[in-house]
Amino acid sequence: MRRKIKGYILLFTRSDHGGRHIHVFKDNSEIGVYDRVLGPIRGLEDVMSRELQEAVEEFKKEIDERGM
Repeated sequence: MRRKIKGYILLFTRSDHGGRHIHVFKDNSEIGVYDRVLGPIRGLEDVMSRELQEAVEEFKKEIDERGM
């Protein structure tokens, strides 16, 4: 599943680490990964803003509603 929210592209597949990781892109470049258990990892912790947090939360809600 892929969505653009608040200028960020968020990408999720169930096959990536058992469905734990959301890859986050900005301007066609990956800026980091959000682990659904651990939170921001792989560089995302350095760029995490309120707007990005809201985008991730909205995306996680949609993933949960779809039963993923």
